[in-house]
Amino acid sequence: MAKILFKGTPWYVHVSFIVAMALVIGGFCVPPTGEISGSVLTAVGELLGGVTLVEFVINIPKYLEAGIKAKISHGGTTVEVTSDDDEGKEDGNV
Repeated sequence: MAKILFKGTPWYVHVSFIVAMALVIGGFCVPPTGEISGSVLTAVGELLGGVTLVEFVINIPKYLEAGIKAKISHGGTTVEVTSDDDEGKEDGNV
């Protein structure tokens, strides 16, 4: 079962997830017990967000070949990946 779930996932994704979970558990156990500090949650978010961004950037060529659209938005910035064939379709310019 584990081979099916983790097939094709890079090692650094697993390491990042383990480190993030260790931070959460450690943050829960360190005094004051039962309270996770905001800095721990920030670190976990940055760690998992960074891995997600790396995976997105690495897989852009695969997305384009498969015709998959991908979009990341944050604040006023938007990054969208589409193939050249899809340009103009959203505006009705086919």
